[in-house]
Amino acid sequence: MYKKKDVIITGFALFAMLFGAGNLIFPPMVGFINGDKWALATIGFILTGAGFPLLAIFTSAFAGKDLDSFAKRVSPKFSKFFNVALILAIGPLLALPRTGATAFEMIFSKGGSNYNMYKIIFIVVFFGVSLLFSLKSSKVVDRVGAILTPILLAVLAIIIFKGVFFPIGNSITTVKELAPFKYGFLNGYQTMDTLAAIVFSDIILKSIRKDKNLSPKQEFLFLLQTSLIAIGGLAIVYGGLSFIGSTITDEALKGAGSVELLTSIVKTLLGNSGKIILAICVTGACITTAIGLTATVADYFSELTKISYEKLAVITTVISIIFAMFGVDIIIKLAVPVLVFLYPIAIALIFLNIFKNNIKNDNIFFGTVIGAGVISGYEALQAMGYSIELFDKIYSVIPLTSLGLAWVLPAILGGVIFKFIPKK
Repeated sequence: MYKKKDVIITGFALFAMLFGAGNLIFPPMVGFINGDKWALATIGFILTGAGFPLLAIFTSAFAGKDLDSFAKRVSPKFSKFFNVALILAIGPLLALPRTGATAFEMIFSKGGSNYNMYKIIFIVVFFGVSLLFSLKSSKVVDRVGAILTPILLAVLAIIIFKGVFFPIGNSITTVKELAPFKYGFLNGYQTMDTLAAIVFSDIILKSIRKDKNLSPKQEFLFLLQTSLIAIGGLAIVYGGLSFIGSTITDEALKGAGSVELLTSIVKTLLGNSGKIILAICVTGACITTAIGLTATVADYFSELTKISYEKLAVITTVISIIFAMFGVDIIIKLAVPVLVFLYPIAIALIFLNIFKNNIKNDNIFFGTVIGAGVISGYEALQAMGYSIELFDKIYSVIPLTSLGLAWVLPAILGGVIFKFIPKK
């Protein structure tokens, strides 16, 4: 049996692993852009930033004995391809370098003769600390939960309490390019938490099983409680930060980046002490995520390549340092088409795995992924600036496009069509 203390520590650890750079910098922008419609936009953001990660944790944890089981029923080759793409995205190519780059840019103002030198020193130290914590994968969860998470939660509580009960201004009506829900829904992709949750669940389960003799039912209850702590915490933070963003009426911030907006908010709320509080919050949030991601990447590729976990952790750290030097804005631009392509496929696989015991024909898995992938692939091209007039016209009439869910109907149709194709 397990103790409540174990549930709380593991829940805090999962929260900290999921809560990183994107979870801090994007919610305020969701509120700022959508003004008095912040609540509707936040619902969309919470759906992709918290709801889908919750489903991902359960479906991936119980999809099979390892990560490859999550997409294996599409095909074994696709499973490998999908997992490698997913782990590289949440690892050294996008999410991992973004943690270090975001922490630096929030703490240090741009410009100055020593800016680049400070950047190199900070990012090297940041990822060096992350590497030290992640070199022993079996201890990652306990260390993150017991040491770093309480600091992070305390700082977040101060910021949200001040911003909610002593608002900066009143939410106003704003002019938006996207409907509020769609804006929030698509920006929730940038947290990358659904992708991360698919692989983090394996680390959490290893932690649950390492020194506990639990029945399958007890494992499920343990995972349920820890997940509710983590995902519930994310939803509260998203709502609070989004509301605070909606109270900003400073015209000078129009066109500001996500990092600049959050920096301005915290300084306004907390005065001269804001920068110190922000530094603690950002560094804590980002480094806990970096620890979890480094451990995850090294663990997966050590099994795939037979290279030692320790060597891969070092390699992952070095690559992350290099990419972090490009800065947050460039990393975000690179992430958009990748996430627009991967997310619909991941969400489709989540729902397929929920009903996997009732789906006897593997062709349904294949067809559903094909349907979702065709649309998400075209959306990725759009995100990169490519447009084909005929395809644009077809895309515009697909149901749920206005909600960011254009892939849903093609995914369903793909599954239905392939159901009737005979198995080889």
